[in-house]
Amino acid sequence: MNPELRRAVAHAVDLVNSHSGQTCVRLRFSGDPAEIDFVANAARMKDEAFEFQAGFETYGGRLEELSDIRAELIRR
Repeated sequence: MNPELRRAVAHAVDLVNSHSGQTCVRLRFSGDPAEIDFVANAARMKDEAFEFQAGFETYGGRLEELSDIRAELIRR
């Protein structure tokens, strides 16, 4: 497992949980050129699994499925 990717997911989870509803998350899964872009309200990570809540939608998976993640605060 890529330790940088693990740290990036952990950082995104912390950012989302510290700034609920104010964090934009972009996920890219291996083998899929498209990114999933959403504003997350809550997040969690346990072992190799991660999950982000965005309203009624849930985005998640396992770390080995992920090729990139970015999280940033929305400027108001």
